[in-house]
Amino acid sequence: MQRALSFDQNPPLALPMRFFLTVPVFAALAAALLLWQGDAALVTRWSPVTLALTHLLTLGCLSMAMIGALLQILPVMAGIAVPGGLYAGRAMHAALCAGTLLLAGAFVAGQPWLFAAAVMPLACAFLVLVGCCTVGLWQQYPSGADASLAAIRLALAALVVTVVLGVLLAAGYAWPQAVTLPLLRVTDLHASWGLLGWVALLVIGVAFQVVPMFLVTEPYPRWLTGGFATALFLLLVAASLSAGVAEPFRLAALGLLGAGYAAFALVTLRLLARRKRPKADAPTLFWRTAMASLLGALLLGLLPPDPRVDVARGVLLVAGFALSTINGMLYKIVPFLSWYHLRHGTVDGTLPAPKDLPPIHRIIPDAQARAQYLLHAGALLLLVAACAWPALLARPAGALLCVSCLAWFANLVRGLRVGRAGRPRAVHASAPLPMESHDENATSQEARLRSPPRRPHRRADQPRRPPHPPPVRRRTGPAAAETADDQARSDGRGVVRAGVAAGGVVKGQTRRV
Repeated sequence: MQRALSFDQNPPLALPMRFFLTVPVFAALAAALLLWQGDAALVTRWSPVTLALTHLLTLGCLSMAMIGALLQILPVMAGIAVPGGLYAGRAMHAALCAGTLLLAGAFVAGQPWLFAAAVMPLACAFLVLVGCCTVGLWQQYPSGADASLAAIRLALAALVVTVVLGVLLAAGYAWPQAVTLPLLRVTDLHASWGLLGWVALLVIGVAFQVVPMFLVTEPYPRWLTGGFATALFLLLVAASLSAGVAEPFRLAALGLLGAGYAAFALVTLRLLARRKRPKADAPTLFWRTAMASLLGALLLGLLPPDPRVDVARGVLLVAGFALSTINGMLYKIVPFLSWYHLRHGTVDGTLPAPKDLPPIHRIIPDAQARAQYLLHAGALLLLVAACAWPALLARPAGALLCVSCLAWFANLVRGLRVGRAGRPRAVHASAPLPMESHDENATSQEARLRSPPRRPHRRADQPRRPPHPPPVRRRTGPAAAETADDQARSDGRGVVRAGVAAGGVVKGQTRRV
């Protein structure tokens, strides 16, 4: 069941936007690295350039966007106040940026001391995140968000496993003589828990709320929002524990895990195909691309092991599934947050005049978002093709992806500026604010948040209004005719009428009931 959002504990706009605006910057850095290195980044998944490119996307883009979404969604969706608030967000953002850049530089340069320097800020960033969210998730929250919060809890548990394995791998690169690990097996587990656990489970949990609300679809079916995320988490645990011990059992668990993610993708595509608005906007196109990429990556997993197939599967999972989902999600969340904070005057303490409040669909026009979607789709196709012909298509794919990310950043900045602009004068808080919007999805979003007007309170010195007198019933039928005859036979018709009107008794009048 989807729960209506509550903005009583809505965080400041600067808290999530700090993370959201950093996402396309790191994506552009990854694209620039691909443009610089060329085919060396797409030959094998074990190349240092490939590992640097992967972590720029997974840490700088995916984890950055997921942390920002968590800090925004938990207070709004479940009324959970994340401890630390803006200060914790600043600390996590700074540590995650520094650790990601150090780790990417460590892979490219091959310097062990850079791995040691990257471990501390990354571990601190995720430790603060897990600590804040765990404290918040232990609080009592309203019903209606159970499915999303269950998936978020499991995603945080998967993040803990991912971070522990990543710290062990970084320690193995920093101190190879002191820490000896089976690098291939630990790396596979690290990638599985990071993509199929942390990222995929969090996307599922957020989709249970975001897709029906912002994309105007029907809610997800109950069989998918029940214990679905828990089953996927247990299958991932079973596949990890059986690695290198019981290979048939591991393959069976991975097969069921892939079937579960395929079911989620197919249900999401079905909901998007039957959405209440037939015209597909840019966020809907991004979500369709993400689900199609997830299905394509699962199909590639059925092929025999091959270095090019492994790289193509990673491209579809990271750039196709995860990055497309985040792109479409931000095109809905950022305009709505800018509009909401502008409407309630939470940015500079003033409220805009009604005519100065822009509708949601004008904050980031759909035409600009569609143009960026075309760039993203073209870059994704070139990236997949470059896995087969890296020497020919690697650099064009990197160039097109860089242009797409810069356009993405420009659109998000424009949305933030439009949300801060348009306030030439302030108005009283009781002035009516326009809720209507011509956007096909904005109407549904605003209708969910509209509350009925309250009756004004009576002042203490204001007297109570006397009750209305009861209506006078007029007799009809035979009783009325008999009463008229009695009045006609009585003396002084005018006196009778006056006596009756005054409520008195007139001598000689007969009244029948």
